[in-house]
Amino acid sequence: MKFSIGPSIWVIFSILFLFVASSFIVCNIENYSEIELPKVTGPECIAFDCHGNGPYVSVSDGRILKWQGQKFGWTEFAITSSKRQVLMQRNLCDGTSNPNLEPICGRPLGLKFNPTDCNMYIADAYFGLLMVGQNGGVAKQLATSAEGVPFNFTNALDIDSQTGMIYFTDSSTRFQRREWLLSILSGDKTGRLMQYDPNTKKVSVLLKGLAFANGVLDGKGGATFNSISDVEEHNGSLWLGSAVKPYVGLIKI
Repeated sequence: MKFSIGPSIWVIFSILFLFVASSFIVCNIENYSEIELPKVTGPECIAFDCHGNGPYVSVSDGRILKWQGQKFGWTEFAITSSKRQVLMQRNLCDGTSNPNLEPICGRPLGLKFNPTDCNMYIADAYFGLLMVGQNGGVAKQLATSAEGVPFNFTNALDIDSQTGMIYFTDSSTRFQRREWLLSILSGDKTGRLMQYDPNTKKVSVLLKGLAFANGVLDGKGGATFNSISDVEEHNGSLWLGSAVKPYVGLIKI
């Protein structure tokens, strides 16, 4: 029996898969290389823009970095916290991996370029849903709550390429990202899946009562890469993001 699933449903399934569990990849070590990050860790999400440039990665100190190739390396593309414009806060945030500074510095977790307007949409754990133009800079806040309930742990994000709808998750209404372990141990089930309409600028809650879960999977034999939070295919290569590593993984396929 055959049946078809619309693109919107596939987007939802993709988000829920990332929302529930992390991934692992086994491959031949000879195909694998690492691109070191500039004194930061946790390239949790990876994206390429409408022109194929990048990758762009979200990192532990709250910035979004862009890879400019071996000659220029990583450069700052965008920030989600307007507080970083103040020099004192900038010095406090740049290069940090301290989770207690995340409410000040920001922690972008989901990145995606909308193919309809080439703007980057961002899910930041502390600042909600944001958007920044093709030239980067300080991201604009689009939404911080749904149905009167503030976002507390904005997480995964994806975009329907046909409709332009933005789908994203709020992992918990009780715990913030820096309290993720408490969320798991408590059995918290306050996560939500939401939709943002760029035309009406309204947020709709699609699912409630989701349980946050995330983990590390180890394997035997070959090269196993754990703590992988995102995999992005581009020009015959797989780019691997992680919540904890100080580099971006690259596999030639």
